[in-house]
Amino acid sequence: MALNLITLENFLAENKERMHDKALLRHERYRILSKLRDKLQHSLDDYIRFESELSSLVVDKIASSKTFQDLLLCHKRAVAGIEKYFFEEDTIVDVHDLFRIVRDGLTIRVIELVEAEMENEGYGYPPTNFVWVGMGSEGRDEQTLLTDQDNMVLYGEVEDEFATDPLKNACYEYLKNDKGVGNPKEVTKKQLLDYYFKVFAEKMVERLHEVGFEKCKGGVMPSNEKWRGSIDQFRDRLIQRITYEKGIFETLDIIILTDARPIYGDKNLLNSFRQEFFKILIDNKAVMKDLYESAVLMPTALSFFGNFKTEKSGEHKDMINIKLLGWAPLILAVRMVAITNEIFETNTLKRVKLLREKNVIRREMEADLIDAYLIFVKFRLQSQSNNKDSNQANMNFLFPRNLSDDEQSKLRKAMRTVESFQKFIQERLLFGQPI
Repeated sequence: MALNLITLENFLAENKERMHDKALLRHERYRILSKLRDKLQHSLDDYIRFESELSSLVVDKIASSKTFQDLLLCHKRAVAGIEKYFFEEDTIVDVHDLFRIVRDGLTIRVIELVEAEMENEGYGYPPTNFVWVGMGSEGRDEQTLLTDQDNMVLYGEVEDEFATDPLKNACYEYLKNDKGVGNPKEVTKKQLLDYYFKVFAEKMVERLHEVGFEKCKGGVMPSNEKWRGSIDQFRDRLIQRITYEKGIFETLDIIILTDARPIYGDKNLLNSFRQEFFKILIDNKAVMKDLYESAVLMPTALSFFGNFKTEKSGEHKDMINIKLLGWAPLILAVRMVAITNEIFETNTLKRVKLLREKNVIRREMEADLIDAYLIFVKFRLQSQSNNKDSNQANMNFLFPRNLSDDEQSKLRKAMRTVESFQKFIQERLLFGQPI
């Protein structure tokens, strides 16, 4: 399918002895190089064909779709294709990249169609600049076969008059019923702007659900008022939580925000917000310490003696939760060390590489963390593929006994890597040494 360097590695391994034979004649050397050329050309042809099909059958189709049903079909087709790609190529980073291309495209097209809906219903197109933001695995460019909505919408201020009569009337009815506004003239420009994006966000959540993005069970969607607003509103929520430990934001919301990535719109809005956000966060040592302790205390599925700690009863008896007891502790630990060292990249593997470049971690730890991440995601993808008819919660569980000896060994090593990294954090931070 796509380019795979294993082709080159295998060829070199198979021909290593002959290539070191100093007695080879020129036509024998030529035959070896010709054979390599043919193998590489075959891989290049497959790659070009794959990228062409991806563009014409998925990306272009998404951009030209007129209905949400068409987008759902595009989504299903893309997931099936990427799943097939994963089992053929066994490359996690490509899977993440392909899902980013497809799902960003789907989200952008949904936004365009919803904007048209807002116009057709008399509300008008967005009256100010805004940015649609992905968080969670979407924000980190780490999506898998399953996806749910982890989004926020951030919008700018507006000075000119913008509200249409349908918007004014709908906003007044909403405020009259829920906010106690007694006169249409009492409705402020700010209230009209907030109401516009309330309607917009609610439509987006429903339409994304229609095209295959499950709703977030934790409510991390802009239909929830805490995940939409202006920079001033978000700044106030941050200060209330981080400085005064109150308000609508929780500590988990602060963690979620660290993975924010722009999907569509004015990226400068998010960049400006992120600069303020990270400064407020890093300057609060007490909050940072709490987050570090959370990262250090998250357990893996390994017992003291290196055995897997499985569920003792219930529907998941004899199974382990690969997401909760492997992948999640790794993600959180890497995230916290990266933020402390002013690395604001959202992708986990890029965070690890930048930590190495800053000499925060050694090369061996970098390699082990990358390997651990890839192992966890590989098992998650396999589990998702094998349990399509199950609910999402069940798709993170697996039976260790069903793994080969080699797979069990790799999984144990990955979990030991997480525990070693947690110990590294504990020694460097919680024992008084800054990271």
